Amino acid sequence: MGSMRSIFTVVYLLVLLISVSPQAAKAGGLGSDKLLWEANQLYREFKDTEALEKFELVLALDPAQQEALCKASILCGRIGNRYGDDTYKGIYFQKSLGYAQRALAVDSTHAEANFVTALSLSLLSQTSSLKQRMQHLVLIKRYLQSALTYDAMHSGAWHLLGRWNYKVANMSFAERAASKLFTQQDLLTVTNQEAITAIYKSIELEPSNLLYYYDLARVLHDADQTNECISILQKALDQKLVTSEDLELSRRCRLLLQEVMKVRA
Repeated sequence: MGSMRSIFTVVYLLVLLISVSPQAAKAGGLGSDKLLWEANQLYREFKDTEALEKFELVLALDPAQQEALCKASILCGRIGNRYGDDTYKGIYFQKSLGYAQRALAVDSTHAEANFVTALSLSLLSQTSSLKQRMQHLVLIKRYLQSALTYDAMHSGAWHLLGRWNYKVANMSFAERAASKLFTQQDLLTVTNQEAITAIYKSIELEPSNLLYYYDLARVLHDADQTNECISILQKALDQKLVTSEDLELSRRCRLLLQEVMKVRA
């Protein structure tokens, strides 16, 4: 009797799983959970193309899956950034913005959704007209402010805010004129010091991110803060290298350090 009861239990559980799984998958349940786990594994291993495919499968089952929308946006940006051709860049950057906007539509108070929207607009500016770039600047600042309102410890938002401050503080004459013409807003009161403060904050929150060190060093170099620049570059070169992008950033840090040391000598 005991063995018959065990067999019955196993058969019952199998029938239950078979009957539940399709509905759960359609509702973003068991099927999408497994795919999301697999996608995150690939994401952590920096297998960007494979990870994007998995996140897109998650979204086919559950179109409102917030994490998948945000990470798909980030991955489209990463992949697009590797292309030299503006056409391919633009295609991926538009996809990045599309996923970000869908994430915002799910929850506009979600810090990561606001951040990836700002990030995708920043990337899209690489392939945009002067008018669009100036309009993007206003939107980027707005989404970054929202991201930091909902999560003041968001390192990516602090970093991107630093880059935004640096960009605005060093706009060309044509860009300054265009910003007044196309946005009717005064963007000209931002300084390099505000950029430095914001990027320092991002490093404080995520001290292993090599990009943050490199960007901070460039701003410090332009601001003639030589000793601080050297210190940051030395710390950058002590960081563990994980991705091919890290290798390239480390190379750039080493070259910038050589340049700064030569000037100081």
